[in-house]
Amino acid sequence: MKRAPSFRIWAAVIFGFSVLMGSCAKVGAPPGGPEDKIGPSVVDNYPVGNSVSVSRRMTARLVFSEPVNKASVEAALFLSPEPRDRLRYRWRGETLELIYLDSLDQDRTYVISVGSQAKDLRGNPIGTTFTVAFSTGTRIDHGSISGWIADAASPQTVSLWAYRLNEIAAVDPCRMLAEYRLQAGADGAFRFDYMKAGGYRVFAVLDRNLDGLWNPPAEWIATPPWDVEVGDSLSPWVSFRLSEQDTVAARIQSVKMIHQRQVDVRMNRSVAEFAAAFISSTGDTLRMLDAYADTSGGNLWHVFPSRILEAGEWTVLGNGKDSFESLWQDRDTVQIRERADTSRPRIWSVFPPDKAAITAIPDSLFIETDEPIRLDSLTQSSFILMAADTDSVFVNVESSRVRSLVLKPDIPLQSGMRYQLLVDGKVISDLSGNSLSDTSVFFRFSILSEDSLGTLVGDLSTDAPGKYLLRVLELRKHGEVSRKSITAPGPFRMEKLPAGKYLLETAADADGNDAYTFGRIFPFSFSEPFMLSADTVSVRARWEYETRVQWQKNSKVQ
Repeated sequence: MKRAPSFRIWAAVIFGFSVLMGSCAKVGAPPGGPEDKIGPSVVDNYPVGNSVSVSRRMTARLVFSEPVNKASVEAALFLSPEPRDRLRYRWRGETLELIYLDSLDQDRTYVISVGSQAKDLRGNPIGTTFTVAFSTGTRIDHGSISGWIADAASPQTVSLWAYRLNEIAAVDPCRMLAEYRLQAGADGAFRFDYMKAGGYRVFAVLDRNLDGLWNPPAEWIATPPWDVEVGDSLSPWVSFRLSEQDTVAARIQSVKMIHQRQVDVRMNRSVAEFAAAFISSTGDTLRMLDAYADTSGGNLWHVFPSRILEAGEWTVLGNGKDSFESLWQDRDTVQIRERADTSRPRIWSVFPPDKAAITAIPDSLFIETDEPIRLDSLTQSSFILMAADTDSVFVNVESSRVRSLVLKPDIPLQSGMRYQLLVDGKVISDLSGNSLSDTSVFFRFSILSEDSLGTLVGDLSTDAPGKYLLRVLELRKHGEVSRKSITAPGPFRMEKLPAGKYLLETAADADGNDAYTFGRIFPFSFSEPFMLSADTVSVRARWEYETRVQWQKNSKVQ
């Protein structure tokens, strides 16, 4: 007679089946399909945009298209006027409620902005700033300021702060919250809307902790080229380039011994010029032979004394100028131990750069090493320039410094040719006798044929006559291809441009130094204004591309 399966057998079967089903089924979206790369958006809001006569006791509401990273949304939320700590957040699924703890001001336009760095649960950013405005009065303020940020690695992480000047005597971004705040888009463009009429000063800040205050030197900042006047019929603009600034003087942070012929000096912030003297504990004084900033920036300097530092304690007396031409001076000590220099010198830079294609025919070549070198062993055969057809061109050492050589070819170089510079690594050695290499080191470059180059011609129109700086920039990375200083209004011509697509930057060179001048926070000074062409400049070989630049008028505070 057959027996019914025992309870234990049935339990084992049921357990095994449940395990099998659990391993096959998962909660969530099925695998496969395109990866979600679309950021969230605001699909509903209260009050409705441009609403007037809104109740002074109300709760604002934002509804997102999908679940969001709540912390990123709250960090990217900008409200004007700024309620400070008189606001509470309440989340209900994809809905964020903004609860004002105090009554809203009478006859006032309120602006709520969600910055471009608000993200969904997969980390996709919203991308562009969402803004809604409403008023407790019978009208909406319609003032605006537009602008752009250049040379920022991630423009969408940069915050813009606008301070109304007719309500404050002086603007201090370290201590004062701005009346209007927002984040730039991924392309660096931004626009304040729904602003109250009046004069404003705008700053661009890499606000890392998103507290609405500038914290130097960790947070980079940019000053505007001018203060602007905002009104319903005005369209002011500002332009920005961020820089490292600080409210304290430059000083030496540390001195580190590399070997007895080199110390590394780290500054508390970037400096443009560095000079030093060395004083031993016995009073012996040495001058500095050379120094240069590391590629990581002007915070770290490689410094070489005029001779070997004897073992013992040395005081380094440093001085120079910071990035804003202010003088600095400081000292620090370093303990020197007996340690010989056993490292080979390296080529720090070379011109033309290795594997570069250049447009202009150079008269000389340039080589720079990462430490001082001996010059007594160099001969004409130490450097040979070979053309693509294997013809050799000897080069002579035209001039030299402790770390650099200027080489002059025997005969002029030609366009449309490829060259290879051979450097005898055995005869180039540092002051300790370490050679560059046991073999030859070579660098390649080419000079583009004139038939492959084009020309940009145009006219710059402006109501502000003066000196302007034109720069042709790569379309994607914005690297500089060519520059030209002109007096405007008037025509301009930029020749020998490689075929390709570019942007044209126009800057008002107020100080006439042929370079962009950053403003300062303390003491305050304006930066120089610049514009980028709205249209792409397409240069074709053997053609002239014609363009017209109209310097935009502005409503500046007088």
